[in-house]
Amino acid sequence: MSKLTRALNRIRGGQGHELGNLKKRVALLESGLEESRRLNERLSDVLDVVVELLVPATERNEERLAEALKKL
Repeated sequence: MSKLTRALNRIRGGQGHELGNLKKRVALLESGLEESRRLNERLSDVLDVVVELLVPATERNEERLAEALKKL
């Protein structure tokens, strides 16, 4: 019997609380994933600004820098 079949049998056999616990865990994981995505996007914006500031002034694209700063 596979693990999935055993898990389904436990759920059907009165262990529905396990399903509720799994739903809660999935919701927490999804929330954490969304937070991670937001932080990664923010970090990307900060890195864009840092990269533009590190480029020598003669090669710097002021419009791109202004746009990157606006995102922050």
